Amino acid sequence: MRRIVQIIFVCGSLTRACFAQGPAIRVLPWDEHAAAVSLTFDDSRPVHLDVAVPELNKRHLHATFFVIISKLTRLDGWREAQAEGHEIGNHSLTHEHVSALTQASEELQVEDAKAFLDSNFHANTIIFAYPYSELSPGLSFWVQRYDFLARGWQGSSDSPYISAEDLPDWYNLPSQATNTDTDVAVYKDWIDKALAMHAWTIVQIHGIGDPSTGFDPIPTPVFLSFLDYLRSKEANGLWIAPMGTVGAYLRGQKILETAKTEVESGGEKWVWELPVPFPSGVLLRARILAAHSKSRPRIYQGKRELHASKSGVYTISLDARELMIRPAP
Repeated sequence: MRRIVQIIFVCGSLTRACFAQGPAIRVLPWDEHAAAVSLTFDDSRPVHLDVAVPELNKRHLHATFFVIISKLTRLDGWREAQAEGHEIGNHSLTHEHVSALTQASEELQVEDAKAFLDSNFHANTIIFAYPYSELSPGLSFWVQRYDFLARGWQGSSDSPYISAEDLPDWYNLPSQATNTDTDVAVYKDWIDKALAMHAWTIVQIHGIGDPSTGFDPIPTPVFLSFLDYLRSKEANGLWIAPMGTVGAYLRGQKILETAKTEVESGGEKWVWELPVPFPSGVLLRARILAAHSKSRPRIYQGKRELHASKSGVYTISLDARELMIRPAP
């Protein structure tokens, strides 16, 4: 066996490494963080623009907003939120139960909504959240055609936590939802558990404050305390980022994990393909070690040589679709 790609999980320090004869690539999970949380807001409610976005911005946090096209107003406000670093996702055309959809309308709910979002937000919208967290074979077919990630409810497991070791169902990612009657201590426990497990969890939020703001609203004081707690845990290595950002990193990690290798020009070349669709510009942080050498190998992507940071971490572009590792001279 010429090489093993091994994922090293960050638990304050890198541990548990086992190498084969060839070079080893060790991707650092969660973009060099201990764990990850993604806040997702559903249904394109005015309260998201009036309360959620300003409060997130105050704390320098970014989230995902899954919008329903038939209920989308204040386009300029949503475009501004996007420009501030928040992610806009597809929550369907009219937010129907799957029992009300025909074979033809299943495609329209995904494709027509995507076409509207792409045109009005000048972006390739390739994440989806199922209305009512309901899946059907037809709806899932079109989601997989137009998106690279989709959020469900509990996904294919009973746990709302995704380990960097896992190979999740990319089109039915698990999540957990806030509601009116839950104390903030419960939400804090969600975050503490993610950190303890070195895992990713996706949080669903609908209304905020008054019941008129959306389904099962989280009380405003609880919401603000939750955001404050999230912000405080960044110092503990928590990565708070939109669902598409975290999901692209994890899926990219899995792509690199299964990359093919070829011996070429005195080195080893790693090659991989990207699924379609998949976001551009995804960067992975990794350590690269060559067997039987105390010196760092020379790393190239195309004609560009990569250089490690002071801590020995390389930044690998998935868009390059290849990586050349040559032994140190």
